[in-house]
Amino acid sequence: MDQALGIAASSLNAQRAAMDVVSENLANAQTPGYLTETAELSALPSGADNVGSGVEVTSVAQARAALLAANNWQAQASSSSLGALQQVLTGVNGLFPLGSVGATSTTAPINNGLSGQLADFWSSWDGLAQNPSALAGRTEVVNQAVGLVTSLHTLSGQLSQMATTASATLSDQVTQLNSDLAQAAQINQSIVEARGSGSDVNSLEDQLNAIVGRLAQTAGVGVHPQADGTDVVAVGGVTLVQGNQAATVAVSTAGGVTSLTTNGGSVTLPVSSGSVSGLLSALNQYLPSYQTQLDAVANDLTSTVNGQLALGYTASGVSGSTDPLFGGSGATGITVNPAVVADPTLLAAATTTGPAAANDGSNAQAMAELGTVPTGPDAAYQNLLSAVGTDTQSVNQQVSVQTSVADQASQALNGTVGVNQDTELTHLMASQQIFEASSKLVGVVDAAMQALLSAV
Repeated sequence: MDQALGIAASSLNAQRAAMDVVSENLANAQTPGYLTETAELSALPSGADNVGSGVEVTSVAQARAALLAANNWQAQASSSSLGALQQVLTGVNGLFPLGSVGATSTTAPINNGLSGQLADFWSSWDGLAQNPSALAGRTEVVNQAVGLVTSLHTLSGQLSQMATTASATLSDQVTQLNSDLAQAAQINQSIVEARGSGSDVNSLEDQLNAIVGRLAQTAGVGVHPQADGTDVVAVGGVTLVQGNQAATVAVSTAGGVTSLTTNGGSVTLPVSSGSVSGLLSALNQYLPSYQTQLDAVANDLTSTVNGQLALGYTASGVSGSTDPLFGGSGATGITVNPAVVADPTLLAAATTTGPAAANDGSNAQAMAELGTVPTGPDAAYQNLLSAVGTDTQSVNQQVSVQTSVADQASQALNGTVGVNQDTELTHLMASQQIFEASSKLVGVVDAAMQALLSAV
């Protein structure tokens, strides 16, 4: 009888522990990094009569899928990189809308696009050519020039602000990266200590798994599990976490190139995925390229207009090379000649000198026709629009594809190591049924013992 009670009691204890594990799984179904646990049962050693002694929980095992986990981290890192770049390019695309119309159009907001302003600028020269002796036409050309310069300044400033914002975001992410690296090192130490004392480490490994997932999304880290349960974390072969030691990552800018470094700046991290990778691409490749192309628009505008003016004469018959319309260089540095702003008659609208120059608009007409040539500021701006549009479309397509890949990788991993509530409820019902059966066995044994005692 005692043996039967012992067997029943062991079953009750084992099934109670199994139900606790199921409850833990269900409670953490949405916890990042949590790995499904399973109570592993083993038969207790048989006694001298070769009759079993019951059952016991030998361990609580975690679901593992190293290859699926690595594939998922890689997929999430690539998705994060593209997502960070997409966010920047979406902002840039808003600065350079395709299909822009003139600033005076009623079908689009004022200053909707530089291409529209350029069209209005060349059109103002056509107006001047029709009536070169009138001050109004010359004033309109100057006003259009001022509007162009203002827009170039604004666009350049907005690109610079986007770079500043991206740099600030990168710094924030590196701060979080360092915090996660330090936490990973601390958990590594806690795992070693817990194992040394025989304590359960499952919750610590769940925490480490969640942190590694964040690190992968941020910097595309590689993870190398160790025999003692700790993880070595690296980026491109550069170790950032080993045991209880964590490196510190910093943002470095040299020669106009932004990078991540460690070991006091002596080692550059070859980051190729994760959100910081997308931000680095935006800062080092895309934004500088757009700024360079916008500078080319400004410089082409200056050289084209001033070059044509140099071929003509002002209303008083002075060479147009004396008072160019534009000065400075680049989209930030371009200016409108203050002397021309103050006196629009200095615009070299004529191709003849002497008294006839005041009524000659032939050079202004030649200037107006420059808006349709295949070179110059209009072509340079169209190239910029094309680059922004192509880059944005390409990244959007890549994001769509990579999002699908990342979702599939996540689903594959969760299907193996994640909590399946239906499965867990099935396990719970099975454990409850065995628990109830064991309880009935206790009742049967107790009744039998009572009957024996009564018969004595």
